[in-house]
This record gives sequence, structure tokens and C-alpha cells, in this order.
Amino acid sequence: MNIADALVDTPVSALDLTRYVTVSPDDDVASTVDAMNSAGVSCACATSGAELEGIFTQRDVLTRVIGRESTWQRPIRDEMTRSVRTMGDDESVAAGLAIMNDWWVRSVPVLDKGGHLAGVLSFYMIMKTIAALVAEHTGDHALTPEVQHGLGFVDFTGLPISPPVSVKPEETVGTAAHHMRVRGIGSVLVTDEREHLVGVLTEFDLQYKVGCSTGDLESIAVEEVMTPDPVALDARSPIANAVQEMAQRGFSHIPLLGESGRPVGAASFRDIAAYLESSLAALG
Repeated sequence: MNIADALVDTPVSALDLTRYVTVSPDDDVASTVDAMNSAGVSCACATSGAELEGIFTQRDVLTRVIGRESTWQRPIRDEMTRSVRTMGDDESVAAGLAIMNDWWVRSVPVLDKGGHLAGVLSFYMIMKTIAALVAEHTGDHALTPEVQHGLGFVDFTGLPISPPVSVKPEETVGTAAHHMRVRGIGSVLVTDEREHLVGVLTEFDLQYKVGCSTGDLESIAVEEVMTPDPVALDARSPIANAVQEMAQRGFSHIPLLGESGRPVGAASFRDIAAYLESSLAALG
């Protein structure tokens, strides 16, 4: 079976759908973020019994929580997304990938045949599944276009990667968060005075290291909460390399470096997912 067939034929129920926490719609925002941090996940499902009422994600933490003390004691029902795009547990991984692309999300609640929450399909499990399939098809390292299905031969110079958005280590978290909110991005690169990459600040960094701890983002320097010395790839690296890194490390963004060693962009899960879906017919 080739990779395309496997993505279409594998139901999401065969994957690990446990990368989320459940909360009551009456739980406050602060306790919900704490629960997400304790579990190391980027998604909370608000449920009444087994019924899904809404979803609250890492992106919501960035846009509705970070630096906004007025929201912290509000019930999560006031801040969560209620109109949630879901999928059935008998639907395929390929269908989940399409939903993520169409709805611009990284988490999709999965319902059983009774309409009850069965789990959440995460971007991480999509990447892990694809990485495993690529490894299975290339285990002998005799790489051919038919086996790699383009993932090992198409590099990031062939994808429409946006120019990098960067900040300096001494700039404030408030400035970085503003860039992320306004531009609708999940990370900013951190560069020194020579424009060399020294760190990355992601939505997860903000959720886990800032959360509901302070309302004054201007008092925190980016270097205090960024991930230093991040994993980065040459922009000419095969897309398969980024898939492997995301699967192994749980990243949703990978900085890309040009010939000078300076960043030229950041590949996101979104970029790779869009490529994979558009190329799905060619994956076999």
C-alpha cells in the first residue's frame, strides 16, 4: 500500500486521539490553561457529560488570554469556540487533513457514532502518521520518486513560504505577541544584531511559560521565554525532513535558513499540510 492509499484507508480511530484535556464549560479560563499546561497539550474540550460544547486551543490562549487579565476568571464557555468542525471516528486521516486545511485549525474533535466525543485529532498525530509511512516506504534508503512521493525531492524553495517575522531577544513579549496576533501566525523568529537565529517564540512558549501569570507583557523580554538555539533546516531541505522533525519533537513550526545561515522563513504545519493535501493524488 502506498502513502496516499494509507492516508485514505486509515481511520482516525486507529490513531492516538488523547492529546487534549476535558473541562466543564463552567471552569474558568485560568484553570483551563493550567490543565492544558499540566498535560502538555494545546487543546481543551468543554463537555457536558459526553457532549461536546466547544473547544479552546493554543491559538485562543494567544488571542484571548495572554496579557488580558480580564478574561482569566471568566468561564471558558465565554471564550471557547462553539461552532466546532468535527469528524466521525470512521473517517480517514486524509479527511482530517482536509478539515485542518479548510478550517485553518490544528485540532479536530472526533465523535463516535452516537455523536459523543471520542477524542481529538491533532496536527502532531497527522505528522507522526505521515512520518511513519515515509519511513516504512524508504526503510531501505533506495529513494525513488515513486517511493518518496515528492516528499524527499521537493524542498521548501518550491513552497510559498512567507518571509520571516523576527524580533530581537531584548524586545518585549508584548511586541512579539502583537506580531503574532496581527499576522495570524504561531511563531516569531528571534535574531541577534547580525540577523542570525538565536531562538524562536511560539504559541506554546506563551501558553506554557506565560499563560495567566501576568497582565504586563511589556515587562517580560522575549529572551526570557523563547526557545533558544532552535532546530532549523536549510531551506533546500526535503519536506520529508521537516515532517520527521515535527513528528519526533511535536513542533508546529521549523525555521528555515538560507545560504548565509540567516533565516529566510519558517515552515509551519499549515504549509506542509497544504502541500500534502494538494499533492495527495500524486502521493501514490
